[in-house]
Amino acid sequence: MHLRHSYAPHSLPATPLRAIVLACAMLGAPSAWAQDAQASASTGGATETAGASIDQVTVVGSRARNRTVFDSSVPIDRFGAREVSNALSTGDVGAALQNLSPSINFPRIESSGASDSVRGIQLRGLAPDQVLVLINGKRRHTSAVLDTESSFAGTVPVDINAIAPNAIDHIEILRDGAGAQYGSDAVAGVINIVLKKARTGGAAAVSYGANHTHFDPTDQTLTDGQTVIVNADYGVPLGEAGFFRFSAETRRRSPTERAGPSDAGWTSYNFTPADQALDGKVLFKSGDSRQRNNYLFYNTQLTLANGLDLYSFATLNERASDGSAYFRYPGDPSNVTSLYPHGYRPVTNGDKRDLSIVAGVRGSAGEWNWDASARHGSDRFDYGVSHSVNASLGAASPTSFHLAGFDFRQDALNIDATRSLDIGLPSALSVAVGAEWMRETYQSAAGDPASYAAGSFTDAPPGAQAGPGLRPSDAYDGSRQIRSVYADVESELTPRLLVGAAARYSHYSDFGSASTGKLSTRYKVTDNFLVRGSLSNSFRAPALVQTGFRFATLNFNADGTALQTAALLPASDALARSFGAQQLKPEKSANVSLGLAWKPAPATSLTVDAYVIRIRDRITRSSDLQSDAVTAYLAANGRSDIQSVAYLANLLDTRTKGLDVVLNHDLAFASGKLNLNAALNLNKTTLDKVRQSSAALAAIDPSLSLLTETGLFRIKHASPNSKLILGADWQAAGWGVQARATRFGELKDFSYDSDAPLIDGIPAQRFGAVWSLDLEGQLKLSKQVTVSVGGNNILDRYPQRVRQTNNATYGGALPYNFINPIGVNGAYFYAKLNYTF
Repeated sequence: MHLRHSYAPHSLPATPLRAIVLACAMLGAPSAWAQDAQASASTGGATETAGASIDQVTVVGSRARNRTVFDSSVPIDRFGAREVSNALSTGDVGAALQNLSPSINFPRIESSGASDSVRGIQLRGLAPDQVLVLINGKRRHTSAVLDTESSFAGTVPVDINAIAPNAIDHIEILRDGAGAQYGSDAVAGVINIVLKKARTGGAAAVSYGANHTHFDPTDQTLTDGQTVIVNADYGVPLGEAGFFRFSAETRRRSPTERAGPSDAGWTSYNFTPADQALDGKVLFKSGDSRQRNNYLFYNTQLTLANGLDLYSFATLNERASDGSAYFRYPGDPSNVTSLYPHGYRPVTNGDKRDLSIVAGVRGSAGEWNWDASARHGSDRFDYGVSHSVNASLGAASPTSFHLAGFDFRQDALNIDATRSLDIGLPSALSVAVGAEWMRETYQSAAGDPASYAAGSFTDAPPGAQAGPGLRPSDAYDGSRQIRSVYADVESELTPRLLVGAAARYSHYSDFGSASTGKLSTRYKVTDNFLVRGSLSNSFRAPALVQTGFRFATLNFNADGTALQTAALLPASDALARSFGAQQLKPEKSANVSLGLAWKPAPATSLTVDAYVIRIRDRITRSSDLQSDAVTAYLAANGRSDIQSVAYLANLLDTRTKGLDVVLNHDLAFASGKLNLNAALNLNKTTLDKVRQSSAALAAIDPSLSLLTETGLFRIKHASPNSKLILGADWQAAGWGVQARATRFGELKDFSYDSDAPLIDGIPAQRFGAVWSLDLEGQLKLSKQVTVSVGGNNILDRYPQRVRQTNNATYGGALPYNFINPIGVNGAYFYAKLNYTF
């Protein structure tokens, strides 16, 4: 029997380390560290301000080498090293992106299984798997875990928090559809994370932070979420122009607890006196999970005598985290009273290892510049549960279980070539062509036999609680290949008119072929005022994980009065097919944007961009299909271990409209330099078409629909309708101060309270806008030592409380709605000591 233990020390895996060491050796990593140091080396370059970044050359959006953020034909944000460092106070890259960009949200999910370990980001209100993530311009692989229970259930996001935080030099965000340029997933846009590459010097830092908050539901002042971060990075010159930059980081985070006292004993099946005696106590868990993260990173380049550049970079993340499941009452059939006389709350355990390694060579041949590379990405997630029981086994049941293992791998070869052609236009024609071959594999492995066993106690539910585990017959092993070619051209047809076009053809071994295209233009009315626009379509094939993932979780039934075991099945599963599942189809989207950029003064810039994104055949998780008729059908088919069925399907056509506004201004102030910035996103999603039923589902229960009104409501309203960021960054010789105020706009969610007001025809609650204020100050004690002190959400703001009824808050246990991006942890304060080599 395989027993799992939370938070056991993790040794770094031998195979990834060998791969990294081998790549370093191949590229000529020196055996001794150079001692040359630069004060700015830890950030990989000179300090930048937000105002200056609009004139910086960007990697994404255009393959023309001299294209800047300002003169691009599409909206691009560029956040420099200083901005990124200030936003990384908690160490989460996803939270930093939310702090930086009004177009990005990073909702916190709790009590939701693997989502406690892997969280996805949203760009422009779309799903987490509709944004493409690049590292140094190379595609990043996705997670091995399907999001099963958030507002965007059924998606497979990139685990943005697996990227080493102290490896980041700067971040570029392309806010426009870019499938023709970069391939599948770039529906909402592209996030490109550029790694540090300074040749010399380095830095080491240690920080400590914790949440300190007054929690109204229990009228307590709490200090928890203690977080310790230790990291270091260093650069070594290779030859005259090469470099080898590397770093390591470790982060330890304690959990937070934001559950309230509950009167939920009535949810227990038997409602025994022992159940009732627990009313008024804090039994459930809400808040951040406990986590341990270890990171390694390197970025290197070596120039050979013949002019070829060899390069490689890699990131490695190992993470151990726990999650929260619902409390099981002592009198419930899911309990074994001899093991848990007072009930229990299972603790889910996630062990994760994420590796990405890229190696390539760049050179020139005649008028062409070319880049050939190979990359490997892998994500392994082992899922387990402790403090649990398989009640059908009685007192002989173990209390810890391995539930399943999930492994996703992506290998690719690609070659790109660019050149400039003089065809008699005011500027040369920039031409880019490329091809890529990619292979993906996905495997799931069964859990312990006890995790899914049906024991001799037939009046108790089989399988581990907070599971059950994956059965051997349900394990999956699949693969596919993708081949793509693309072409991209761009030129100024007149001194003021820039026009670009891109096209891509991709063939998937499992989903066929697709062609995508993009047209973009920019017209300079004056040297400092331009208008721009683009028209594109994108193609997002179902992720391999979406075609093979299956698992069972405990969740609320339709009216929120009880918990039930819900099985999420792949569309190819025979049981799912009997409920109407069909083979998944690719998502297809069209993106239109129109905007302007204006520099009224050298230190001032304004951009305004409107967009419409239409998506057809959007993949989403169906609602849990549950009723008395379903229970009878499942029992007749030998599946009495589950009470409901769900699967992924192309159920929606959606339309997302929005507006982005970004304003920056620099000025001299108090013997220093002050940058002021404001950024706004307005966003709304509507449903064009919903596919609700099928003949197969109607044959089981004609009253059921594939997406309930509550599920549709969350898709439309679960993201804030606006987000505003106001920032100020003041720098002087020995001091620095940054302030950031963020307003998360109103959002809505359905309510289990039948007396709640009707919105779109269902009981729902409006959650008002909420402000968060972040503040940080730095004091430079010497050329090498800097001390920073700050806080996030220092005014200790929380989302609006959920309506105080038993059904809406599960007896008071869950007083706050989890979908608000501000989270439920309150204020967070920290201090950081940084030493520069």
